[in-house]
Amino acid sequence: MLLIRLSLRNLLRQKRRNIMLGSAMAIGVCILVVANSFSHGISDIMFNKIMRYVTGHVAIRFNERGGIMREIFRDKAVILEALKDEPVIEKADESIGMFARAIGNGRSDNVILVGVNTKEGISEKAMKEVRESFRLVEGDWKDVENKAIENPVIISAEKARYLNVGKNDVVRVRFRNMFGQDQAARLTIVGIMKNDNIFMQPVVFLEMDAEKELLGYRPYETASLSLTIKDPVKNAAALADRIHDKLSHPGTAIIYASASGRTASRPVVVLGFKSDDDSEKKITGLLKLASGSFEKAFGKDGVILPAGLARTLGVSAGDAINIRYARKFEGTPREAVLHISAVCGSGQYPGQNIILMKDSAFYDLYYQDLPAGPGPGIKSYSAAASGDWSALIAPEWILLRRTYNTDDYKKKYQEIARNKWKGTTIDVSTMYETASDILKLESVLNIITISAVLVLFFIILLGVVNTLRMTIRERTREIGTVRAIGMQRSEVRDMFLLETFFLTLFASAAGLLLGFISMRLLSLITFHPVDNPLGMLLVNSHIYFLPTFNGIAGSVLLIIGIAVGTAWFPARRAANMSPAQALGHFT
Repeated sequence: MLLIRLSLRNLLRQKRRNIMLGSAMAIGVCILVVANSFSHGISDIMFNKIMRYVTGHVAIRFNERGGIMREIFRDKAVILEALKDEPVIEKADESIGMFARAIGNGRSDNVILVGVNTKEGISEKAMKEVRESFRLVEGDWKDVENKAIENPVIISAEKARYLNVGKNDVVRVRFRNMFGQDQAARLTIVGIMKNDNIFMQPVVFLEMDAEKELLGYRPYETASLSLTIKDPVKNAAALADRIHDKLSHPGTAIIYASASGRTASRPVVVLGFKSDDDSEKKITGLLKLASGSFEKAFGKDGVILPAGLARTLGVSAGDAINIRYARKFEGTPREAVLHISAVCGSGQYPGQNIILMKDSAFYDLYYQDLPAGPGPGIKSYSAAASGDWSALIAPEWILLRRTYNTDDYKKKYQEIARNKWKGTTIDVSTMYETASDILKLESVLNIITISAVLVLFFIILLGVVNTLRMTIRERTREIGTVRAIGMQRSEVRDMFLLETFFLTLFASAAGLLLGFISMRLLSLITFHPVDNPLGMLLVNSHIYFLPTFNGIAGSVLLIIGIAVGTAWFPARRAANMSPAQALGHFT
């Protein structure tokens, strides 16, 4: 306590010098805190005000038949079942969007049709965030639910101005639905919104059910799922890993059907076989054909029957059979015609009542109308009991590997296009992994800021060293006196270090106060960016700062550490003075 009192007293003895040096330090701390808060603000905007609405905290994406733009999963209840026991999930939303060409009054432009589920309850916090990000200047969000209006939508003010349309006007759109069919529709504008983000200006919001109907989704189908969760920084990656584990064991894609040939009908199990080169090579080694050829069996619509089933049905290679099976979500059965490519005479066939189809044709049949389970008296098929065939049978879906940064995520989706998987792929990711470049941007901004401030502090710390040298020179006889009455060298050294510590601490506190005042004043300035990408860095047309405890504490500790470390050498030199020489010193 004595050293602390002496240090504080010595600071007050040299007010002018310490005020000037402390002011320079305070300015440096202010710059560091403001810049750090600005970079955190950019990251928060990108993640929580843009990426969150685009992908959710955790996203589950589906791609059918390797089509990057064909986002569809045929039985969303299966995925929702995997999510039901996760307490950190606050909300699971369907994420459906589609590019379209909009035609207004004499003008046309590209837009993105995005479905919103306004029928579900939404918390006040979530509603506040929506209103901040998408500020309605006309209409109300509930207007998109009005069934009396033809396809009611909310459009951005910029897009409405370009298309020369206003509220209650009709916009015609042309688009291609999930299945590649060209479609057209009329949209009625019931609301106009403002948004600072230039990338959100092409978005046209309409009710989710209407969006699904336009794009060809049936009620039990979905596109991507976006999950909003509690404490995403802590929970997002762990939740994505758990969901990935739950989906890592897909079942076998099976159609339980009745097959009819020339002479009879029999219950059958229709399976798809994988058609990659390795699988086809293994199948060739397992089967010996009685008629037909592997070339035809591995062709576009290849179908293989065992010899016993072919004799029962009265068919051979080149003939056709009819199959009929119950559908999972529809009351009427589905019928299809299969053309037999080959008949297996011997070898390791997976079962005498099984029809094998090439996976591309099989998935077309399977996904178009999901089959029901086995009927009464029908034995369930188990791929695990099929020996070598268990790895060759088409699964319900293909789960993509987990990736943890943007580069690996891009490579994964390049693999989808390259491998041309026939089944539906499922990918589980977090917004931090799909946009890790944003974190890199924040890190780069922080490095640039710290580098610039460190240059400033290097200049300031030269002042610290010079000030301490002058102080020590002026107080040499005082040092000799306290040493003569019993103060130890380490205590002399610590006294000077404490002076520097308290000076830096008080300067940092003043810098923090100055920084918060500066951020408050800067955030009051209103900007009006027009078609400027920098508008996405604003919130309600104002600069957005997000100071964090870790960021502020880290900045202050960094400055104090540098200052005290710099003061160590002059303080040690003062402590090493001989008391006799110090007492005989004259200034």
